[in-house]
Amino acid sequence: MPADTSLNLKSFNGSITVDGIHGEIDASSHNGQIALANISGTVVANTFNGGLKIAIDSIDPAKPMSFSTFNGPIDVTFPADLKANIKLKTNHGDIFSDFDVRLTGGLPITEKNNTPDGKFRVRTDRTIYGEINGGGAEVSFQSFNGRIIIRKK
Repeated sequence: MPADTSLNLKSFNGSITVDGIHGEIDASSHNGQIALANISGTVVANTFNGGLKIAIDSIDPAKPMSFSTFNGPIDVTFPADLKANIKLKTNHGDIFSDFDVRLTGGLPITEKNNTPDGKFRVRTDRTIYGEINGGGAEVSFQSFNGRIIIRKK
């Protein structure tokens, strides 16, 4: 396969492994890990049962990226000069970053309720918002059962 290409990969019962692609990658697996190495461009990766292990050499600064899993860890390595607005959410897991993340937004929301429980409801979607290196394109991380690790190359 040529190195300069875009991929749309789907698997139901199996892992997805890619090495050395320069372009847009959309990878989805229901039961299996997604492992991407030596990637340049943009990535959208999600799996239901399995982890994400992704190493990106360079990114397209104008395009958003997304990494999600229901059951499994997310471990993504970015170049040190990454500029991103990030969204982080994990219900059962910790979040770690090699980058200095400046937290922004993500405050609780008060909305009218008008039920016997009270007139107002205060809620939050448990998403953490932040900036890396002054901000840039949106990069989203979401795991229900698993930790999130953002590494610096």
